[in-house]
Amino acid sequence: MKVCLVRPPIVIPASNITATITPPWGLAYVAAALRDAGHEVSIIDATGESPEKRHSFDANTYVIGLSLDETVARIPLDTEVVGLSCGFSFEWPVYRRIIADVRTLLPHVFIMAGGEHVTAAPEQSLVESELNAVVMGEGEETAVVLLDNLVDGSLDFASIDGIAFKLPGAGCKINPRRGRQIAIDDISLPAWDLLPIENYLSRGLGFGIDRGRSMPLLASRGCPYQCTFCSSPLMWTTRWLARDQDLLLDEIEYYQQHFQAVNFDFYDLTAIVKKSWIIEFCNRIEARGLSFSWQLPSGTRSEAIDAEVAEMLYRSGCRNISYSPESGSDFVLQKIKKKVKLATMLDSVNGCVSAGLNVKFNIIFGFPGETFRHVMQSMRFIVNMAFHGAHDIAIWCFSPYPGSELFEELSNRGEISWDDTYFDSLRAYADLSQGHSYSEHLSDGQVKVLRIVGMLLFYLVSWLRYPARPFRIIGNLAKGRQESRMEMA
Repeated sequence: MKVCLVRPPIVIPASNITATITPPWGLAYVAAALRDAGHEVSIIDATGESPEKRHSFDANTYVIGLSLDETVARIPLDTEVVGLSCGFSFEWPVYRRIIADVRTLLPHVFIMAGGEHVTAAPEQSLVESELNAVVMGEGEETAVVLLDNLVDGSLDFASIDGIAFKLPGAGCKINPRRGRQIAIDDISLPAWDLLPIENYLSRGLGFGIDRGRSMPLLASRGCPYQCTFCSSPLMWTTRWLARDQDLLLDEIEYYQQHFQAVNFDFYDLTAIVKKSWIIEFCNRIEARGLSFSWQLPSGTRSEAIDAEVAEMLYRSGCRNISYSPESGSDFVLQKIKKKVKLATMLDSVNGCVSAGLNVKFNIIFGFPGETFRHVMQSMRFIVNMAFHGAHDIAIWCFSPYPGSELFEELSNRGEISWDDTYFDSLRAYADLSQGHSYSEHLSDGQVKVLRIVGMLLFYLVSWLRYPARPFRIIGNLAKGRQESRMEMA
């Protein structure tokens, strides 16, 4: 079949400090699987096609890339299947609008969608839009089975695990989830040739900071932890599987040769779970004589990273690492099922800083049940992180994402209404001009102020303890270089 996959323009709050513009690696994986299955595949990457363009979407947000009308207009008129990538829930109003426009342009086309949002809310996504079907969880295998079903004309959607679909007349059906049948090392590499990847490479766009031409990598799938604020268990499951180190390095060498990549951003949910895996990965980089920089920008676990591992990470080319303790309060950590030992994390930070790694960490305020005292405990931890040498901090507002345990809890209590006001509120997580609290003890305004105070406190302590750092930041900016998230922002 002739398939057109669409990555809509990304949505950014108007007052965001920075916009993280990344290649759509999930869509690239699905495109590769469909192409290998014999389908004719094209991709419209609305953000990658025009990453400098901004278009107002509403009073408080804009989209980056092609406009919504331009995106839809690029879909070939002879397309038989349109597939959309629907990741972040706060972008659902944009996805919904594009789906409606696709249906207007191509009334008889089959429209499917995948990604975190539709996986977490398949029924609502189908009811509220012109979608025919939703692919839940990892999409490569399920998308191929679904299109094969369309090709043979059986339309036996009820037999396809991993999808939700509209029933004739009214209503919809959600099928059981599909377990991964193909081994992780047998999944086809992303079809980057179908995307405007050069627009990302030449502009230094990606998840990590700009250390040169950067390609995304996925070294593992799944996360063994079950944090209550995260939708990962529903999307990726709690089964953590890591790729073979040599096959991963083969992919890196391919990108070095074909795209002149010099840096690699690991987009894993939790890249470092097993100490033995990461040690072997570092050893094989050295054994193969490879030279490149790499980053862990999405947040990883600290338990497997001691001083020895930190030195190996740096020696192998790792330069930036992010931790996500989320809170400095034992009460909050227990409530959100964040299985982290703060003392162990501080030791890990010490090792990373001593080895030369640039360390960032993430904190969240506004969890249900969180009190001012708990926030003060987080403030103390923030000071400790700064004193131990962490370079950067991000303090987010808690956002109850569909598919997470806390979303279900709040929804059952009637504290979340499934409407555009809710989707708009999700955008506050990264917008310092806003504050949104789901704690009965903290107001929106208090969370907003506490976020700013926490960040100011961190950098004050950090720069007093390491007075050369602000001057280094100024020097790097003057030279057009980036070493930290602060410089990226």
